[in-house]
Amino acid sequence: MDFDFRLKVFYVAAHTLNFTKAASELFISQPAVSKNIQEIENSIGTALFERLGNRLALTPAGKILYHHAQIILEQYNLATYQINEIIGKENGNLLLGISTTISQYVIPKMLVAFNQHFPQNEIKVIQANSKRVEQLLIKNEIHLGITEGLPDNRSLKFIPYIKDEIVLVTRCNNMICNDDKYVLNDIYKLALVFREAGSGTRDIIDRKLKEAGVSIQHLHTEITLSSSESIKRYLKYSHAAAFLSIHAIQEELKNGELKIIEFDNFCIERYFYITHLVGGLTGLPIKFMNFIQQHKGKIYS
Repeated sequence: MDFDFRLKVFYVAAHTLNFTKAASELFISQPAVSKNIQEIENSIGTALFERLGNRLALTPAGKILYHHAQIILEQYNLATYQINEIIGKENGNLLLGISTTISQYVIPKMLVAFNQHFPQNEIKVIQANSKRVEQLLIKNEIHLGITEGLPDNRSLKFIPYIKDEIVLVTRCNNMICNDDKYVLNDIYKLALVFREAGSGTRDIIDRKLKEAGVSIQHLHTEITLSSSESIKRYLKYSHAAAFLSIHAIQEELKNGELKIIEFDNFCIERYFYITHLVGGLTGLPIKFMNFIQQHKGKIYS
């Protein structure tokens, strides 16, 4: 069951008080946001937003609708779950969207354990970068996401799952990187391999480097690749370095294939997030979410 998309558009626009940002978070155009809001206003006969100088604000009617919107969205989710119970769909289908790093290196053991505990359920996993997972959630094409992106989409709820560290690595026999410690400005001397735009890993790397005063445009980007696996294979044959999740390089560190380049006074830490639409989460998705939270200590056990 899908609910009125206009209400979701209003909720995000009211939360952000910015139609451009709402359009970005909903993966639609700004004119589409304006059109949906106008249709609601025409239906109820009053304005929901007003301009106060350069700032967008809710009218009294807008504040009332915003207050009730989250309750309405939660009730739709609950109704969907209860109807699925009646028609026998509560078991069987769990659609997950999992960003690349987590799908390859973190979640497989959890999926096996969940299937062993709840064997009657059929799980489908879509692997995509964080932005794509968010888009699939917005379109109701998946039930739950696990992402590595920055939690800034207000139409979604982000729940911290496990901590991650992103480290700069190169092959162990790379004589160019043979010191024990480096200062961050040494990064300009290195050839670098990066993930593609839209990757949660790439987003946080760019943000953290900029915060530390590194000029992204002056870095030597040797190549851009679409996955951690392709980056690791590339590093084996080059003198380049790349930022990768510590979860992605466990085997390579253990086998002596890759080594970490450590910088003084600089590190990149983040959380992986369990992600779902704003509103109540019910049924099999919440069962899965609770399970992987309770058993996350066993990921590398």
